[in-house]
Amino acid sequence: MTRLPDFTHRFFWDVDPTQIDYEAHPEYVIERLLEHGDLRAVRWMLTSIPPQQIVQILTSSRRLSAFSANFWALFFDVDKENVLCLSTPSLREPGPTWPF
Repeated sequence: MTRLPDFTHRFFWDVDPTQIDYEAHPEYVIERLLEHGDLRAVRWMLTSIPPQQIVQILTSSRRLSAFSANFWALFFDVDKENVLCLSTPSLREPGPTWPF
């Protein structure tokens, strides 16, 4: 089991961080650190996890805020059109289910 460093534990407030295996759950760890990580945690992530894996999760995640996704897309030089959470929703305005 590959454990998270102690200084990242505060970003995983909803679970027991000592039980997280970041190699088994990379999406959860990367999303959380992209969204909430401080400089030290992000440096650890960038040196411990391959950039291709981070970019793959960045482009496929719907759980990142637009602010964070935009920043990381710029950081990794990813076209924003390829970042799923920056795409427009399929329904801009909710309409009636039944035509009246």
